[in-house]
Amino acid sequence: MREELIAQLNKWHEEDKYQEIVDRIKETPTILIDDELATHLGRALNNLGRYKSALKWFMKTADKGKKDPLWHFRVGYAHYYLDELQDAIREFEIAHKLDPEDEDTIQFLEWSRKEAAEAPADKESDEEEE
Repeated sequence: MREELIAQLNKWHEEDKYQEIVDRIKETPTILIDDELATHLGRALNNLGRYKSALKWFMKTADKGKKDPLWHFRVGYAHYYLDELQDAIREFEIAHKLDPEDEDTIQFLEWSRKEAAEAPADKESDEEEE
């Protein structure tokens, strides 16, 4: 039964049916949501643009995620879209160190650094205009 559930969650992910993933996992009592289900839930929430909720679920798997480049990428992704660029950079740098070949990590790390470097200039411009 467990294998069938994971297979269904993966199928829904491939079909971009993220809300189905969330709905199915939310049927499970919270106390029974293990690291694997929490990861699926966090990934689906990220894909739905519900980044704060995604981070909550990723943090439940933080101990296991410390050495997982994909975990750090997903956390960085959520921070990036929450405009928490320093946190995003930190997570993408860790993901990059753990998996230097991942092109998505490299791209998001570059974007995060670029946007963070531009942010102070934008704020100064806004303050000068007031």
